[in-house]
Amino acid sequence: MRITGTLFLLLLSLSSACKPGPGSSCDKGEARCVDKKSQLVCQKGSYIQAPCKGPRGCGLSPSGVSCDITGNQAGDACSTDEEGASACNDPKTKIVCTGGKFVATSCRGPKGCETQEGRPLCDVSVAEPGDACREADKTKACSVDGKQYLTCKAGKMTLEFQCLGPTGCKSEGGKLGCDMSVARDQDPCTAEMEGKHACNSDKSSIVVCKGGKFVIDEECKAGTSCNAEGTIKCEKPEKKKD
Repeated sequence: MRITGTLFLLLLSLSSACKPGPGSSCDKGEARCVDKKSQLVCQKGSYIQAPCKGPRGCGLSPSGVSCDITGNQAGDACSTDEEGASACNDPKTKIVCTGGKFVATSCRGPKGCETQEGRPLCDVSVAEPGDACREADKTKACSVDGKQYLTCKAGKMTLEFQCLGPTGCKSEGGKLGCDMSVARDQDPCTAEMEGKHACNSDKSSIVVCKGGKFVIDEECKAGTSCNAEGTIKCEKPEKKKD
């Protein structure tokens, strides 16, 4: 009986030791459910535990382990082997696996976040400075007020240009347009815009793109103002007809 008991305890110990956990070795793409709301997923040859907070939780599917991440939040763990894995968190938010953690991306555009054929699509044509983003996506957007052209830099949406002209910043046919016919002294511009003229915001002078910034090029004389329609020039305002 002593031998049998010893063997039983040894088998039980071995069985427990064979059960994988965080830190156990694995192959890329391997995963298994821990419980209904979490999984073990492979990361660089070792398992890590990650949540599956969506309503379907963690379960088996014909293709293997399925982890519903639609309920996961920014900061939740994810495998770096699955960099870029994403889902719509709500109608205006998409979560993306970035560097081992989920990052929330705001989908402020009119289409919000919608899932098509299992793929989450986030309308980022509208954003706010400071919104999280992935540089790999090369995201560009108009600000909510339509006065700024934003690009993704260092993981955040950042001002690229001011769009102070009458049509501001807007998306047309999937392309962003920025009306820079009006600009302030020291507003940023690009090398491609070198020599481009604009009216300053109060129409008292003409500014020109020089060395990456708009600078005052000509002060409008008394009785004239800068006209941003067509050719940029200082002229007398047209008298309104009765």
